[in-house]
Amino acid sequence: MAEYREEPGWQEKIAADVRDLFGKLVGEVLDDAKRLVPVDTGHLRESLSSEINGDTARIGSDLNYALYVEEGHRVGYRGPDGETVFTGEVVPPQPYLRPALYRRRGA
Repeated sequence: MAEYREEPGWQEKIAADVRDLFGKLVGEVLDDAKRLVPVDTGHLRESLSSEINGDTARIGSDLNYALYVEEGHRVGYRGPDGETVFTGEVVPPQPYLRPALYRRRGA
């Protein structure tokens, strides 16, 4: 029976492979989000970005209205007294991040 020997550096190799796969996955989700985002001026699509920090990734936008597009919102305006007045109209959600995240990926 052959003797088992660990190859030196095997843990670092696996960690590097996991980082590469994670980066690829994050890139695919970002590409899907950019494909799915509703486009008016194109600013929201252009603002979408990703950042990886260890085993955590952030995909999104720093635009103040990105969440309102994803989740929808009530329509309102600032009244003469400074209070927000809601009109009763609702802008429906147009999700693009969640569908991109939950899309089934290859094997």
